[in-house]
Amino acid sequence: MASFVLVHGAWHGAWCWERVIPSMQAAGHEVVAIDLPAHGADRSAPWSATLRSYSECIVSAARGLSQKPFVVGHSMGGIAITDAAGSQPEAFAGLVYLCAFIPRMGDSLLKLGRQDPNSRVARSLLPGLAGLRIRTGRAQSVFYNTCSAGDAAWAIGRLEPDPVRPMLARLDREAPVELPRACIVCTEDRAISFDYQCEMAARGCIRRVITMKTDHSPFLSAPRELADRLGEMAK
Repeated sequence: MASFVLVHGAWHGAWCWERVIPSMQAAGHEVVAIDLPAHGADRSAPWSATLRSYSECIVSAARGLSQKPFVVGHSMGGIAITDAAGSQPEAFAGLVYLCAFIPRMGDSLLKLGRQDPNSRVARSLLPGLAGLRIRTGRAQSVFYNTCSAGDAAWAIGRLEPDPVRPMLARLDREAPVELPRACIVCTEDRAISFDYQCEMAARGCIRRVITMKTDHSPFLSAPRELADRLGEMAK
């Protein structure tokens, strides 16, 4: 079976994968979900977080597994896994972009986000000393629109400010073209629109694209299906 490193997106932490991991482990996969610096259980100062520190965290997790893992990046995590694979491609079996930004050289999260006119994220932001926040009253509409009300409330209560420096960092290294890549695009996504996900996949020359009829958070709205899809990709 395969090994996986699961990388969360902005405002989230390793907690968002809690309902996916048991199904993946039951199928025999080795799985670890990580907290990027200044997210979840990682108490690094927000101003100390950088794209490089994200990459180092991902590579460290990959090196700790029994075999080269597939690294799954959700949303902002797509930029982090690309940078990590650019730094040490030999550490990974492949990259999987889940409702994610798929960057090219010179791209930043800020740049890519501005290119999606149908995203609801920009008008839901609140600045703060610890980083950017998502307005609580808009979070369900943006991230969890096909989740149950209870699941959405569970997740919204765990969202935290996201550090700004990694959002501004421009990608200056890429994984070699030989490293396998795939993506999962979600039709009901309001954070990164479906059309924009498909556009990024096409210009990134990603040959394997799987579609799910979910929102931006399939780890909550369709965790078993997501686990199955990731297992299929590993094959």
